[in-house]
Amino acid sequence: MDSGSEMVIHITSGETGDWRMALRNLVNLVQDETVSTPPGLMKVVVNGPAVRFLLTTAPEADKIERMADAGVEISACGNSLERFDHTAESLADGVTTVPSGVAEVTRAQKRGATYLKLP
Repeated sequence: MDSGSEMVIHITSGETGDWRMALRNLVNLVQDETVSTPPGLMKVVVNGPAVRFLLTTAPEADKIERMADAGVEISACGNSLERFDHTAESLADGVTTVPSGVAEVTRAQKRGATYLKLP
């Protein structure tokens, strides 16, 4: 990935172990100097049961907020929030919503973003 291309990271699993692995993979990606990953070009899209990990009450909400503060765009699927009875107001600071997570991923890919699917 060159320094000017967007990367979309798609996370869907509602399993805690998968979520922790996804966060570790993101940290590893950012720390690998052979891959350019400017935070402002990284977009994390979360849908399905994984949206619960973006709530202010989630155990690792502080990590999500730090990523957002660093410039990583983190979006929760509005359809998934509704399906799992969560509200946009219950999301960690810095997390935005998109109407449809899969549509957001598709739009990013059409713009030429590198696609990375994590658990």
